[in-house]
Amino acid sequence: MVGSQTFQSSIDSKLVTISVMNHKSNLEHAHREIELIYMIKGNLQVKVNNKIFQMKSSDFVLVNSNEFHSFHSNEDNLFIVFHINYFELSSLLAQKNLLFTCNSLEHDHSANHELRTVIENLLTVYMKVNHFSQVEFLEKTYKFISTLRMNFLQNQNQMLLNTSIKGQNDRLTEIIDYIQSNYREPLSLEEVASIHYLSIPYLSKFFKKQTGKTFSQYLNEIRLAHAVNELVNSDKPITRIALDNGFPNLASFNRVFNESYQLKPVEYRKQMSGTTVKKENSINDISSLETNEALTELRDYLKSTEDKRGQSTPEFRHDTETEVVKIGKTDAFIKYWNRLLNIGYAKDLLNSDMQEQITLLQSEIGFTYARFWGLFGDDMLLEDRSGGNVTYNFSNANKLLDFLIKNKLKPFIEMGPKPKIIQKAIGETLVIQTISSERTLSEWHNLVTAFLLQCIERYGIEEVETWYFELWRPMDELNSKAEEEKDFLAKMQNNQNRDPEFDGYFKIFSEFKKTAQNLVPGAKIGGCGLSMDLEGDKLDFLLDQWKQQEIQPDFLSIYLYPIEIDRDKYRVPIKNLHSTNPHYVLNKLNDVRKSLKRAGYENLELNVTEWNISISNRNYLNDSSFKASYMVKNIVENLNQNQLKMMGYWLSSDIFSDFRDSKNILHGGAGLLTKNGIKKPSYHAFVLLKQLGEILVAKGDNYIVTKKSGDRYQVVCFNYKHFNYSYYLHPEGSTGIHEQYEIFENNEPMNLSLEILGIANGKYRVKELKLNRDHGSILDEWLKFGVVDDIKPDEVDYFKQICVPHMKVDHSLVDNHSIILKGELQPHEVRLFELNLLFGEREKRG
Repeated sequence: MVGSQTFQSSIDSKLVTISVMNHKSNLEHAHREIELIYMIKGNLQVKVNNKIFQMKSSDFVLVNSNEFHSFHSNEDNLFIVFHINYFELSSLLAQKNLLFTCNSLEHDHSANHELRTVIENLLTVYMKVNHFSQVEFLEKTYKFISTLRMNFLQNQNQMLLNTSIKGQNDRLTEIIDYIQSNYREPLSLEEVASIHYLSIPYLSKFFKKQTGKTFSQYLNEIRLAHAVNELVNSDKPITRIALDNGFPNLASFNRVFNESYQLKPVEYRKQMSGTTVKKENSINDISSLETNEALTELRDYLKSTEDKRGQSTPEFRHDTETEVVKIGKTDAFIKYWNRLLNIGYAKDLLNSDMQEQITLLQSEIGFTYARFWGLFGDDMLLEDRSGGNVTYNFSNANKLLDFLIKNKLKPFIEMGPKPKIIQKAIGETLVIQTISSERTLSEWHNLVTAFLLQCIERYGIEEVETWYFELWRPMDELNSKAEEEKDFLAKMQNNQNRDPEFDGYFKIFSEFKKTAQNLVPGAKIGGCGLSMDLEGDKLDFLLDQWKQQEIQPDFLSIYLYPIEIDRDKYRVPIKNLHSTNPHYVLNKLNDVRKSLKRAGYENLELNVTEWNISISNRNYLNDSSFKASYMVKNIVENLNQNQLKMMGYWLSSDIFSDFRDSKNILHGGAGLLTKNGIKKPSYHAFVLLKQLGEILVAKGDNYIVTKKSGDRYQVVCFNYKHFNYSYYLHPEGSTGIHEQYEIFENNEPMNLSLEILGIANGKYRVKELKLNRDHGSILDEWLKFGVVDDIKPDEVDYFKQICVPHMKVDHSLVDNHSIILKGELQPHEVRLFELNLLFGEREKRG
């Protein structure tokens, strides 16, 4: 411990403080602040809750509030310790309970590299010596907090559910929380037992069984951990430290301390006296501490890191450094994004305009399955009860199915009683249309049997066995009563294996699957259309119960919309928020796969049957260039991740959301096509992605390179921009049509320079397509047109002709097995390059 040195700045001390340390060790302690340790050089042994981690350069470990931890240096090293004020952070994030999963040694998180960059940028500003530094430091501090929140903060409901599923008792959680909050007071076993309405003998046995420690042992550990922290990081007298942390007197503190560490508190403080953190130093005081070894080492490290960054840049974001892609080992991949077309309500499929648009989508993009619901809706006129007995008329259903099969689309039928809903924004609904009358299980069985038998007769069993059937489970309403939510919470916390809410679904699912399997055993039957934004916290509980059923699903279906819901302690929703996490889709899918693995469903087929940036059908972002880059970014990011079979973009056409308020050419609908059949940027994004080959060569943060047979290569690049914080401060859809591009983090172009190395020499035909605000954006063209509300048919045709990507073709002679693609991408732009070696132009390789 000798020779360890620290320095701490008081800038923004209410939120974050920074300590620079070398060769420092510390006994096990705890504190309310959240702590993040970041290694610069050397090694450090860190112990958190009895788990030991051997840290080396660039590793980081976050210690949550009140967690027991220590660290030990046995050689020269350099590391940074960030302390984040728990109460300030809780207020800032509007979340009462904060729990982070942030450990580079345990989790190979996709955002680990991003956090390292953010930390080093923060440290660079921290070391500056000028009067502007405080403003810069605040900016980098909030970026640091934002990165932790978006990528590593656990959802409050998931925290609760995970705790419940592991079998931890709610009563124990309450007792431990009470001890953590009141350890400074003269707590006794009698007092805690009385407050929690338990007998003293019962509490004593219960606590020892659950924790492996007596009540007094656990209480002393808590008090001691906090006292150790104050011994090192404060100048308070030892007697005051003992009393402030709940010890009745100094003698008691000395005894407990000596039993744990085999030395007295005063001896430990003397050993650590050379390591006391300097307090109340402003950033300008750094200049007077140049001789501090730790600071000098940090300054040298940051300078060398900055020099390395200047020499080479691994990404092309806003610079002209060339990214090199070598043609080497390649992998085949599945184009999971264009296998499923969401049409919506079954009755809409009988609309001639809808059929015309689906024919267009299928001819230019080519989907495999068409998903719809409401096939057994009342307006499909399936049942005739006039004669006293029920007879069936499948004329309308057959018209629908005939059309799909004629267009080489296989049915993906949502069988549940799902209503037709048109959302304006989160919590604001324009239309809820109930489409099916209630049926008994017997009526349901008879209808399904009759339907499948006539499908087999009409299309053949070989065809019907290729279909998908998804049984939707009606989700809880957001305004459900607190008592219902409490009941569900109690079941999770008591680790009950049954819940009537799921029992009803499992009963219907089992009945349907047994009926269907008897007739079409090869068909895929699954569910339950779980909306991860609204009910994602129930996934583990659902899977755990499903695994116990006799009849198992062939696939799990989920919905992905980047919405987060704050709930109170009874899980009753308080407010709905758009997630600020740019990697929401990837992170959610990672979580789902982990849940499937925990439940023993590791190899279960996973289908995202709905996904989009929003549930809204009244948001002009749906019509903008942003939508194209958002789609491409998420599709590329999730490529070859999480074993996805299908990912169905919501949705095909604005015809679905046509209502009395949608008289204009655009109304913010989520469709790939407007109700008039004009192609949106989202439509063109699918067309560009269709050109990708079946072999993955490489992918990066802003591009993907693929290959088709022969010497044919495809490159899709994109300049995605995420929202700025002002976007989240306003209700969804409140941004005016003229301000749609003012809600992003920046509007900087991206200078592209990508070298593809290892291709065959010869003459290549290079085709380039640009999709941006100037080419292919109906929203921007309508803005130029004056946003008029009385569009005529010939003007619709005009928009259909001009709303297309820009295209050009060039030829390039390759003689050194390398070609460089260059260009400047506008914000939200998506660009496709197709490189084809001309027949007869190939040169023999040297």
